[in-house]
Amino acid sequence: MTTETRRIKLLSEKSHAKTQKLPFPFDLDGIKRSFVTRNVDFADIKTLITGEVKPQAGDLVLCEVTRLRQHCRLEKVNGRRSRMFVKDKIIVAYGHRYAPDQFEGIIPNNLDACHLVAGGGIASFMTEKSPKVKPATEIQPLGLIGDKNGQIINLADYIVLETNHDNHSSNIPIVVVAGSSMNAGKTTTVANIIKGLSNDGYKVGAAKVTGTGSGGDLWHFIDAGVKCAIDFTDAGFATTYLMSNARLLKTFDKMVNHLKSKAVDIIVIEVADGILQRETKALLESKTILEATTAMLYTSGDSSSALFGTSWLENLGYDVLGISGVVSSNPLGSREVTENCDLPIIGKKELTQAGFGYRLFERLSKKIAAASSK
Repeated sequence: MTTETRRIKLLSEKSHAKTQKLPFPFDLDGIKRSFVTRNVDFADIKTLITGEVKPQAGDLVLCEVTRLRQHCRLEKVNGRRSRMFVKDKIIVAYGHRYAPDQFEGIIPNNLDACHLVAGGGIASFMTEKSPKVKPATEIQPLGLIGDKNGQIINLADYIVLETNHDNHSSNIPIVVVAGSSMNAGKTTTVANIIKGLSNDGYKVGAAKVTGTGSGGDLWHFIDAGVKCAIDFTDAGFATTYLMSNARLLKTFDKMVNHLKSKAVDIIVIEVADGILQRETKALLESKTILEATTAMLYTSGDSSSALFGTSWLENLGYDVLGISGVVSSNPLGSREVTENCDLPIIGKKELTQAGFGYRLFERLSKKIAAASSK
């Protein structure tokens, strides 16, 4: 890559009053790129759009770090969590965020100062904060990032999912993992399912279909032995909060079809946050998702939410295999569940033991075959 292709120029000299002017052309070598921008072709970055512009979800933005608070590190495109310093220049994407254990953030209507609400690289305006965390790190947008023609670069311009759906098998089992809340153990459970299936010789595809862009879950899936792992950033979204139901369902379909194109034996899908969160609830209540799901594993932080969640899912028509997550590692919590529920506790030991993957795959395959014969 030549020096010229690594520089951007100021497209509009009319900068926002609060924007610190930078020398242009501006060298990109020292800028930290966040995880959510990993699919963007760096060579396409040529211009900076300033002035009276309204950011949209997924728009790339060049920011300066002005005050370090909750997030002191930025997850880079390679997954390394780079320490940030005041005055650092970072490339992130605008997005809404919903995280009960951290922040709610809403995309602002202008390039005024806002917040880094997620370490994966989400620019937003913090509207709510959990008492468990510090206020969000403060950033100053310097301009939206554009191509050589001055068109704003958006993550949706860099969708990497397979679009040819011909000859994809409809008989691939799909296991969906949902949970009671953030940190209920969903990602760990997905990874353990992947490990158990991989240990028994199955090729697994995995996807995280909702949430906030971050590489941690994908790296966890990869470390567990997945054949192909994707998330919603591969579908062109920084986050999925406040996404329309139609777009959610379309994204789910694209991700499932992409995994099917990779010749996997079985697919495991994580739905973020808790079952009552806006997008999660909408997905799970959808007939489309119900019909696509072969079986469900529910994760919970405690016994009471385990009982509520499994009952709610079964009433919707899901085949819930059992209960996993945080409660499964708590002997007393597990006892409370089994004393009040017919579903088994399926923890890490059970998910990864020899033969579990085989038994799971056989059960789901027989279910699909029985449904096909009707």
